[in-house]
Amino acid sequence: MGNGLSPLRIKDRHLELDIKHFKNPIEDQGNLIVVHLTQSYPHHCPLCGQLMSKNGFKTVRSLGPSLHYKPTIWSIRKQKYICKPSEDCPKTVTDFAKVTDLKYRHHIALAVKQRIMMQLSTNESQTDIAKSFGVSDWTVRRIISNLDQIFKPNYHWLPRHIAFDDFKSGRFAPSDMSMILMNIENKRTLDIILSRRSRYLYNYFLRYDRSARLAVQTVTVDLYTPYRHLIHELFPHALIIADHFHVVAQAYRALNKIRIKAMNRAGKGTHQWRALKRFWKLILTPSASLKYDNYWSRRNFHYAQLTDVEVVHRLLSYDDDLRQAYRYYQDLILAINHRDQKELNHLLAIKWTLLPQPLQKVQRTLRIHKAEIITSFKYDNYTNGP
Repeated sequence: MGNGLSPLRIKDRHLELDIKHFKNPIEDQGNLIVVHLTQSYPHHCPLCGQLMSKNGFKTVRSLGPSLHYKPTIWSIRKQKYICKPSEDCPKTVTDFAKVTDLKYRHHIALAVKQRIMMQLSTNESQTDIAKSFGVSDWTVRRIISNLDQIFKPNYHWLPRHIAFDDFKSGRFAPSDMSMILMNIENKRTLDIILSRRSRYLYNYFLRYDRSARLAVQTVTVDLYTPYRHLIHELFPHALIIADHFHVVAQAYRALNKIRIKAMNRAGKGTHQWRALKRFWKLILTPSASLKYDNYWSRRNFHYAQLTDVEVVHRLLSYDDDLRQAYRYYQDLILAINHRDQKELNHLLAIKWTLLPQPLQKVQRTLRIHKAEIITSFKYDNYTNGP
């Protein structure tokens, strides 16, 4: 592979920058980058096996991984080959150079498809993902429909520590939700499972040797209840680790619901309603990330010079439920970040009926998974969240 291609994440060793025809083969055109490449190598006739003659070039354009946060086009001069009729070859055979990084007759690099696939596990919509990668909605949907063809799992082996991560696959899979099977230690995707339904998952994991399943020591998952019985049955030696991201997300969503209820109680258009609407991000930000020494003029508070912390204090003074939910949310983040079992026990000991309604369900859920959360404190870096 030619020099200077490592940042482009090109694996094909026959691809080189086309310095013969372009003084600057990596061309920044403002809103996108065009990388001019060339590819040529000895190629044998698929019919007779003889070395084929070179027969000019054909330029194809494909979407590669972004460079410098800009859409990147690979413009590849691909070698054309010909094998003329002879005693050994009864007819004329033509062919093109094959690019390892591109599927035949596809114009999107495999690296881009894999990054789109990983992005599916976030909360972004398919439309937003398509925009961020410079592809159409239908391209994202086609990638979803072919996910199971990208990976070829080894059914005789599993890592000691694995994770399940859901993503919304829509009507292109047997169910609306599919699942990524991941090696949690190196964050590498092992396979895509098209449905997270219990029966589908059960049949899928039975493809793996029993010895491979018995070797699994931990399974990191969200708080989706049906996984528990399945994990105990299929991976009897494995501990279940509750993923930190999804634990905190429970309280995050509840706090946001309570913020909206506080807005509605204040009445649309009131000072409190506008302030709670404008500064929603500050309420949902972990307190350790709030600015306490930078002052800004705040229009909602008569242009007073206030820090982020002071704004949050004013917002919490508007509503008792909001203040209580905020304290719960921040205490949970503190317990999770510091792996503090004592703080977690104290938080989960609060009588759930004393909490605002959206938090009551959160409290019951976290109590059910308390042992799994405590287990997670022993495995600091095991998370399947973003």
